[in-house]
Amino acid sequence: MRLLDISRRHVRRGFGRLAVLLFALLFASPVWSPVFGAEPVAIHIESFTVAPSSQPLAQVVVKNLQEVPYEGSIVLAGPEGWRIAPASRRITLAPGGSERVPFDVQKGVTVAANRYAMTARAEGGGATVVHRQEVACTSAPYFKPTIDGDPADWADAIPVTFDTAGRKTVVSTFWNSRRLSLLVAVEEERLVGLAAEGTPPDAVQLAVSPKGAVTAATPDGQASRFEFLVVAAGDSGAGKCFQLAAPGTPLAETQEPRALGPLVCDDAEVAVSRAGHTTFYEIALPFRPMRDHIRPSEGREFCLSVLVHDPDGTGVRDWGRAAGLWPWQRNALAWSRWPGAQWGDHPPFDNKTPWGMCSSKY
Repeated sequence: MRLLDISRRHVRRGFGRLAVLLFALLFASPVWSPVFGAEPVAIHIESFTVAPSSQPLAQVVVKNLQEVPYEGSIVLAGPEGWRIAPASRRITLAPGGSERVPFDVQKGVTVAANRYAMTARAEGGGATVVHRQEVACTSAPYFKPTIDGDPADWADAIPVTFDTAGRKTVVSTFWNSRRLSLLVAVEEERLVGLAAEGTPPDAVQLAVSPKGAVTAATPDGQASRFEFLVVAAGDSGAGKCFQLAAPGTPLAETQEPRALGPLVCDDAEVAVSRAGHTTFYEIALPFRPMRDHIRPSEGREFCLSVLVHDPDGTGVRDWGRAAGLWPWQRNALAWSRWPGAQWGDHPPFDNKTPWGMCSSKY
């Protein structure tokens, strides 16, 4: 019977590895698109990395969905009263190719809700494609909060809010020369900590990577991210942080759930607290291990993405989806598996979403 159980485990593990490879081939390939023959291009507007009133650069990503070259023009419009230049930009794309098209926000207004209705229009290939998207400012002001579970320190952050199945997640960030700090406020019915017997825990999973990093397309590649898991440890105010990956970690290793004990990140500061129906995850990650890849300084851009695990509620909440990434940018290799995690029917989105470091939100 024991030999039979071992054989079954090996079969399940083999099927698991095969599934990871299939997801990688389908969702991680830089040239694969599921919608060739539909609209000629797909459009995505990246988050601003400085506040709109500070005249940010707006980046429109355009992907050719055809098997022939695309030539056309791109126009970007913001909320009423905004001034964006130039009026339009010409682009030429190879079959399946993509390009980031920059526009200057010469006049913009910052609002407390941090949601900006943007419209990009592509004209070419015999069609006009109009894309509307709510864009956020994703930037960390300079400040050192106290990691104590009290969100009062975070009034001067730039909160990024997204909804999943009627539940709100708010991500706030700060930076200073020593650490990157995050407050993730999760609206949920209850908090399940890591110590709960037989119950999948709630958690926040973070990926931080340098600007321009690319997720490898196959499991034999290496991670290009620093990845962390933050969970409540059971007692009020207690939390633990585990480092799941660093640049150079084999991706095949990240796809096998590993014991969390050896991965504990003692240098991180963590506090987890509850107020009403909201869980507050407060984390400070030291820059020292990341400094060769991400140097903290004003105006620096990097990539940051967040998954919230709420297995007895909304399931996995994915900032990549809220940021407007394309469906084919789901990537099974972009996030590590860990014991007790409950994943949905589809892999999360890739974790390379832009973030910035600024002096303040004002």
